[in-house]
Amino acid sequence: MKKEYSGERFLPDECKGEMAIEHYQRYQFAKYLVENKTVLDVACGEGYGSSLLAENASKVVGMDIDKLVIAKANEKYGNSKLSFVEGNITQIPFEDNAFDVIISYETIEHVSEKIQKIFLSEIVRVLKQDGLLVMSTPNKAIYTDLVGGENKFHIKEFYVEEFEDFLCKEFRNIEVFGQFPDTGYFIMHENEKVVCEKLCVDLGRSRYVIAVCSNKLLHYEVDTKQLLQFDDSMYYFLNLRVHELERLIQKEKVETDLFENKQKQTIDEQKTYIMHLENDIIEQKGYIDHLENDIIEQKGYIDHLENDIIEQKEYIAHLESDVSEQKGYITHLEKDITELKMFVENS
Repeated sequence: MKKEYSGERFLPDECKGEMAIEHYQRYQFAKYLVENKTVLDVACGEGYGSSLLAENASKVVGMDIDKLVIAKANEKYGNSKLSFVEGNITQIPFEDNAFDVIISYETIEHVSEKIQKIFLSEIVRVLKQDGLLVMSTPNKAIYTDLVGGENKFHIKEFYVEEFEDFLCKEFRNIEVFGQFPDTGYFIMHENEKVVCEKLCVDLGRSRYVIAVCSNKLLHYEVDTKQLLQFDDSMYYFLNLRVHELERLIQKEKVETDLFENKQKQTIDEQKTYIMHLENDIIEQKGYIDHLENDIIEQKGYIDHLENDIIEQKEYIAHLESDVSEQKGYITHLEKDITELKMFVENS
């Protein structure tokens, strides 16, 4: 199963257009500086750049921390002039003064400030005293700040002056180049060749910064005109993507409007229902007040009944007393009658 491309490394088979131009252009630039030299390509990735350097250099070693990548690079590009080794930038696996030129493209920003300092000291250790360091990094002002971008693989990016100050701690002579894209419009015959001129006014506007460093006076020639490359594929890809996004935005807007209208309708229905519930609550509160008044009235009536009951109990007790007295009187009368009958009989 093919591993999904993460975006952390440049892979020639996966990346086209602008990214491909940027990476290949940097190595074409370095080819001017490595002729007949012993070269170390740090964080070489899959090895395409090291193979380009080997076209001019006497010997190239590509180094990367990924063991599997190194094995594949040796299999794909390895030859008598070019080899690949596993290694860490904090402890470069070579003796002191081993290389004429060290290439480090798009590596320094992937590690912390502490590791950056260790890496630079390791470069100085394995680089010959009159050797060259060629190092590139994104210009934070353009790559990140200007476009509001964020690369999740970058830990510590540099502004141009900050990058120069960092390199000056180990190198006396530094020359800085700017690498940046531009958009041009042309009117030409088919197969016509036009020589283009471009003025690099401000390195601070470069997307990438490439520094050539040495502790000796810099003497080399780079024909930057030969490095100029045009590729309209990215331009039209971006235009295509813009139109796709515009259509997507229009579609999303229609769906958003429909959803908004539906939500408004639902909100209106809910407001009506809430008003209905509020009216019900008012009615229920009125009914509760009515019941509470009834309870108060019923309590008064109950008190009245209880008083009546007490009075009736007292009246019953009075009647029972009267009945008892009448029973006693009847008994007295019956005794008198009996005595009277006996008196009559004896007379």
